[in-house]
Amino acid sequence: MAAEVDETVFAIVGATPVILRAFFADLPPEVRTAAVDDGWSPLHVLVHLLDTEDVIVGRMRRIVEEERPFIASIDAPARLAQSGYLERDAESLLAAFAARRAAGIAWLRALFPAQLARLGDHDEAGVISASDHAHQWAFHDLMHLKQAATMVQTRLEQGMGNTRRFYFDV
Repeated sequence: MAAEVDETVFAIVGATPVILRAFFADLPPEVRTAAVDDGWSPLHVLVHLLDTEDVIVGRMRRIVEEERPFIASIDAPARLAQSGYLERDAESLLAAFAARRAAGIAWLRALFPAQLARLGDHDEAGVISASDHAHQWAFHDLMHLKQAATMVQTRLEQGMGNTRRFYFDV
């Protein structure tokens, strides 16, 4: 059975580094690092996306290259704390993310449908294909882009006065 990757995946994963670069461009440093969502800040979101880039593409590689590999879940907060990325500046993180992302996209685009259909066994999700994981890659990006935007919205909400009524039932 052959599989394909929806072009929407490539549109999303290709745009994410550009979106993050624009998002962080003029964001004040205190907003970048303000812990809002369970101790995470927009910078934590960027670091998580960079850290999991190797995880997600690595999982797809294993599925394509190995015979039905076992794929273990990760402890994202622990990886974040151990990565050392939080000590780096946003510009170097964005550059590293863009480079890794470009390589991952090029690798994925070169796969054949039969390779995309190959399977692995995830400890929580069960049977997954390389194609499944490619679609999850884009979904994961969107989820965290929304998370970072919501963090900044929370800050802005405090200064909205009565205009909050346009958005909230207060």
